[in-house]
Amino acid sequence: MGWFTRDEPEEVVFEEVVDTDGQIWPAFTDDDGVLWIDVDYDVEVTINGAIVDGQIRGAEVDGDGRIWINYD
Repeated sequence: MGWFTRDEPEEVVFEEVVDTDGQIWPAFTDDDGVLWIDVDYDVEVTINGAIVDGQIRGAEVDGDGRIWINYD
């Protein structure tokens, strides 16, 4: 689940995100839309994309940890 960048947020299913180095990470969001990288160790990455339906979409994470996916 993630959020579209529109007036009314809509749910979108994704399982991976892309960082600024182009590395793909398994990820998910909780019920509040907060992004979690799904690995067994601590990691800090800067997200600039999410893989939705096999396509990389632009994305960013806000100060509260919520992912915003550009779905233009």
